[in-house]
Amino acid sequence: MHTCLSILKLQITLCICIMLVSCRGDEIVYPTIGTHVTDEVRNGGLYVLCEGNMGSNKARLDYINLHTGDYYSNWYGAMNPTQMKELGDVGNDIQQYGHRLYAVINCSHKVEVMDLQARHIAKIDISNCRYMAFKGDKMYVSAYVGSIADPDMLGSVYEVDTATLTITREVKVGHQPDELCVVGNKLFVCNSGGYLTNRYDSTISVIDLTTFTEIEKIPVGLNPTRICVDAQKHLWVCCQGNYVDAMPSLVILDFAHILKRISTPCANISICGNTAYIIDNEANTLRAFSTIDFAEQPQPIDIKNFEHPYGLLATDEALYITDAKNYVSSGVLHCYGYDGHEHWRALTGDIPGHLCRVTGEYSLAPDTGSHEDVHRYLAHVYEYLPGMGQFVNELPKYEEGDDAETMCRKCEQAIANNAGGLVCLGGWGGYITFGFDHPVENKEGRDIQILANAYYMTGSTEYGSSEHGIVLVSRDANNNGVPDDTWYELKGCLYDNPQTNHTYQKTYTRSGDTIQNPFHKQPYYPQWLEEDEYTLYGAKLPSQTVKINGQTVQKILDFGYVDNKPNKDTIGSSFDISWAVDSNGQSVSLQMIDFVRVYTAVDEINDPTGEISTEISGAIDLHAN
Repeated sequence: MHTCLSILKLQITLCICIMLVSCRGDEIVYPTIGTHVTDEVRNGGLYVLCEGNMGSNKARLDYINLHTGDYYSNWYGAMNPTQMKELGDVGNDIQQYGHRLYAVINCSHKVEVMDLQARHIAKIDISNCRYMAFKGDKMYVSAYVGSIADPDMLGSVYEVDTATLTITREVKVGHQPDELCVVGNKLFVCNSGGYLTNRYDSTISVIDLTTFTEIEKIPVGLNPTRICVDAQKHLWVCCQGNYVDAMPSLVILDFAHILKRISTPCANISICGNTAYIIDNEANTLRAFSTIDFAEQPQPIDIKNFEHPYGLLATDEALYITDAKNYVSSGVLHCYGYDGHEHWRALTGDIPGHLCRVTGEYSLAPDTGSHEDVHRYLAHVYEYLPGMGQFVNELPKYEEGDDAETMCRKCEQAIANNAGGLVCLGGWGGYITFGFDHPVENKEGRDIQILANAYYMTGSTEYGSSEHGIVLVSRDANNNGVPDDTWYELKGCLYDNPQTNHTYQKTYTRSGDTIQNPFHKQPYYPQWLEEDEYTLYGAKLPSQTVKINGQTVQKILDFGYVDNKPNKDTIGSSFDISWAVDSNGQSVSLQMIDFVRVYTAVDEINDPTGEISTEISGAIDLHAN
């Protein structure tokens, strides 16, 4: 309905960088320009990775805010004014996984890691990297090995830990591997043989992800480059042929068995619902096939006026297709409805080849540096399972009919958004899992303050009422919004103490629910649980309890534990993500986290006050506004 040829308005946004004034020395930094291309309103946004010509160092990341309809050129450059040479040379793939963006920059030999606003987090050095696929907390990256002058070297696929951003394993595959995809516990890799010219590879390597070994090669056709999987778990492979007498084809597999071969040029493929869309770059035609019976479907979208159709993304609401034009100057991004109507178009950088729809709870549309929509305080409680204790079923209050989800919401009411309430974790191992409305970044200094109700005894800062809790952190590596990924402990000052038991466990039973003191007579066993027993696991700290002048108090620890120092001691009640260690006690490098878990770390009952139980009253992202 609106195109960049009939622009309703043009807004030049003064962003982080300004032309001729930058942190890149003498390099000219171009400002991002927001061009209004549509009045349609959708959620999230779309990134356009423009390849740029090889050797020109002009890979560029553009962005369209689908909520406002504004298209921003050179978005990465604006968001990262200190990054030398910006993205680098030849952008080859871009994907969202979890709360990050990953971009393969082929000739700069790196995978660029960004947050969802395209702000640089880190880079992973992988020579001649090509494409990515993800599963769980791992990323898999294909890479050419050798060169045109030495084409017979087998290519590699690298496994990368998405938490630490380090390469963990490598497997050799066929010649010059390109696109790849995960189905179940297997990785399927296109071996193109792109350096072999007259004797292209023609196989799909099958990798077992448990052993990370190649278990099979499936012959499909000359020069396979693109692969994706449909809802029926059929693999769709684009084979380019040899560009002379071996014609290109679209091959459909049921894992190892070829179900159908369709003779058609296939420059790109994208699947949405039960339809596979391909670009026939010889006829400049968009073709559609059923993923149920593989029959060709009527396709009302006319792209015959395109010079060189290139990038393709099919989504629930629209089809996005790019035109690379002459491959040396600006391309065009087109948005079509499935009724064949062109909704809008926008000018892009050179060779717009790769599209990424940004979705999910944290897919806030990029802005120009204002982060008012990111809040400082704990926002969500995902899990609450206390150990038995005198305040269980009271903080928060259990009412008949409540279930685990209801209790999580009651925890949120008490402590989310700086509400000022209190949640009791009960005896040893009792825990709560929470998060913010955004990932928490690991920056210099302490990152998170966790509020509780500890206090110093009169006249002392060495002793007081401390009920120590251990902190675990996690990334949503599998992007399911659930805290079921790997947990890392934030290493406190007693972690290496020989009296700390790192493999402790304790079972609580409903039948063992006896009143511990006369002040709290309600059941101490969590009444919303259907099970009659449950077992908790973790580390148990040595007792810190002493008596001073007849008063039972605990020693205040140096650092690293919740409910240890008063909230007014911001540093003392705060935590650094850089303290994270794995299950073997080895340090890990986490760029950001999505989930925090706190559990009671001391197994002790004091007479007459009852069990030591960690309480929390909130949490703050110290880097948010």
